Amino acid sequence: MGAVWKRMVRLAGLSSLATLAIGPLQAETLSIGMAGAVTSVDPHFHNASPNNSIAMQIFDRLVERGADGALAPGLAESWRPVSETVWEFRLRPGVTWHDGSPLTADDIAFSFTRARNVPNSPGGFGGFLRNVAAVSSTDATTLRIETHGPSPGLPGDLVNVAVISRHAGKEATTADYNAGRAAIGTGAFRLRSFRPGDRVELERNPAWWGAPVAWEAATYRMMPNAAGRTAALLSGDVDMIEMPAASDLPRLRGTAGLVVVSAPGLRVIYLAPEHGDAVPAPFVTAADGSALAGNPLARREVRQALSLAINRTGLAERVLEGTAVPTVQILPLGTFSAVPTVTVGEPDPNRARALLAAAGYPNGFRLTLHVPTDRYPGAPAVAQAVAQMWTRIGVRTSVVSMPWSAYATQRGSFAMHVVGLGNATFDATSMLVNVLGTPDRARNIGAGNTSSYSNAALDSLVERAAGTFDDAVREEMLREATRLAMADGAIIPLYHQTNSWALRRGLAYQPRLDERTLAKEVRQATP
Repeated sequence: MGAVWKRMVRLAGLSSLATLAIGPLQAETLSIGMAGAVTSVDPHFHNASPNNSIAMQIFDRLVERGADGALAPGLAESWRPVSETVWEFRLRPGVTWHDGSPLTADDIAFSFTRARNVPNSPGGFGGFLRNVAAVSSTDATTLRIETHGPSPGLPGDLVNVAVISRHAGKEATTADYNAGRAAIGTGAFRLRSFRPGDRVELERNPAWWGAPVAWEAATYRMMPNAAGRTAALLSGDVDMIEMPAASDLPRLRGTAGLVVVSAPGLRVIYLAPEHGDAVPAPFVTAADGSALAGNPLARREVRQALSLAINRTGLAERVLEGTAVPTVQILPLGTFSAVPTVTVGEPDPNRARALLAAAGYPNGFRLTLHVPTDRYPGAPAVAQAVAQMWTRIGVRTSVVSMPWSAYATQRGSFAMHVVGLGNATFDATSMLVNVLGTPDRARNIGAGNTSSYSNAALDSLVERAAGTFDDAVREEMLREATRLAMADGAIIPLYHQTNSWALRRGLAYQPRLDERTLAKEVRQATP
């Protein structure tokens, strides 16, 4: 991470760090109000933040990240490259599964195979394993991972892949994980129950290898309505909530007995246009409502016009009340591989109209913009504001909102939709490989590409960057890839979220850049 970004993180974390003195363990249940819906406890089914927050309680990874984004030991105590195509990981001795069975290197090999091949996944983890060729062990605690080519980012990629047990998961389906039959991990908590749309109940794993957890049990309650989450915290119905509404933050900060902690986030909220030539009827029509011969969103000039019409600063400052940072690229300025020269400018509706006319749409067209109601704070209001901006340049836009549980399964059928990416690799790779990579199951790229985007030059550049050990050279290659994708209108970035949590006084939580809400990291704080 760049120096600017590190300074932002340090300042944002001061309020929580001041309360991190740990009190004695207490036999209590921690209750958390979640903003998003958990669609599965299968850790390989869907790479979505609510699912990952739960999976990180039950399952561990070879490598972890601290709240500040730094790589940290997980199931592997250390790692090193022994050649350009071989990494060696020293496994933590004595780790056992929740059922008492020992962790083995074979479990890790099985995990990597399954993570690439989960049926009906709406967006999986294969992209993080695209360079893994083989997994073997030289002794009980030494794991060797061979890669298809140089892979300097492998430890960071493996942060995102949960390790599961072969004996519990060999014949298991996603339904078996959801029912608890296969949800046997090595993590800090064991699964007690999963009620879709309602809650996930966990109980402490006394044999966990990590630091002692402060809670006998933890309950994650799915509360998609921000006002409902705030009310639950104020009434004492829950101990902690994530993603409070911007309008609720002053009240929460001013309430005795509560504390709010925040940190700048890596998640980019963006608009994803359908790039295919086929018209995604009925979501794109001519200005008079009649059918179109082709998809206007397949034209780069049209995508550029739509981007130019957006007042991003207005969205961040007025609609989101200062809880976001406007952007026109993948990563926040100051982070590794962000492009310093790609900055937010003023909206230019006149230029946007000229581009539409040049693309063959002087009268504009009609468009439906889809947005989830319960996934990203303020997103429905943002979508309405964007629709008004587009309507002013002649693209008459209507907004359709739907719950995330339904929205996630229908992505790929929309003409234009609002979505976010947490940039889990902490550089531009996550977006460039998983979302903008040409879908190729054999190469494990494009797993999250639901917009038919394909750019061979971009794919080639990203692949070369992935095999470059020199950090400075790799960063410049990723920057060039970002410039290429943004100029092409591959996506239309809007802003980066600020991550916030509110909790009852007496609890401490260090805000995480990756926005995960982890019960195992919530502590009792001494006054």
